[in-house]
Amino acid sequence: MESSLISSALEDDHEHGSCRSTESSCTPNESNTAAVTIGHAAVGDDDDPPLLVTPLRYGTVQPKLYRGLYPRKINIPFLRRLKLRTILSLTPEPLEEDIQNFCKEEGIEMKHIKLSKTGKKGLPISYKEVTQAIEIIISQQHSPLYIHCLNGSQATSLVIACLRKLSFWRTSSIFSEFMYYSEVSAADHKFVEEYKAEIVLPEDTVPWIWMGLSRKGIVENHPTVKIKNANNSTAREATGDNEEGAR
Repeated sequence: MESSLISSALEDDHEHGSCRSTESSCTPNESNTAAVTIGHAAVGDDDDPPLLVTPLRYGTVQPKLYRGLYPRKINIPFLRRLKLRTILSLTPEPLEEDIQNFCKEEGIEMKHIKLSKTGKKGLPISYKEVTQAIEIIISQQHSPLYIHCLNGSQATSLVIACLRKLSFWRTSSIFSEFMYYSEVSAADHKFVEEYKAEIVLPEDTVPWIWMGLSRKGIVENHPTVKIKNANNSTAREATGDNEEGAR
């Protein structure tokens, strides 16, 4: 079942011509001919360097945070160069055997948030699952991290959009980024705008999460997301000594 879902997602990508390929990326509205050509290039000598093929819809979200399509065997040489510590899968089933073996060989932790095959109101992910994903992403111990869903678009984009909301991005900027990877439905827009949660900050929060803002006061008074620390202290208590480092 998982293989058919992956194949369907890939066929959909090729049908709509959406991709991001190797060192030079194309936008979701450009042809994915480059990715197909590279993926089926003639095999050279054994001493030739491996082909570096990015997953479709690949992109850098923040330093050491990457996103894209369900990774395939052909993507392994490229993923190896990212020196990943974690792959976070937003999928009905865990990673396939080829990628699992790669993760074991490289010491990469596999995190799997199981999504239902049919979400409510056309959405593939719930608020609870988004919050679980964000708490993994913002922990330094999981970085560098690659996050993906089956097709690298809607579920991943909803998580990243809510992450941007936590980081005080403007709504217009959030959906401008969203549209680069996926179409935005009214349900997507409403989901992000109404996202409310209690986020537990890890002790080793990634340095980019507040986007240069002073954490004192601002974090504790986030308009829609309640911030708590792993030791259950308030945001103000835990961030006073680290304010300079967050600027």
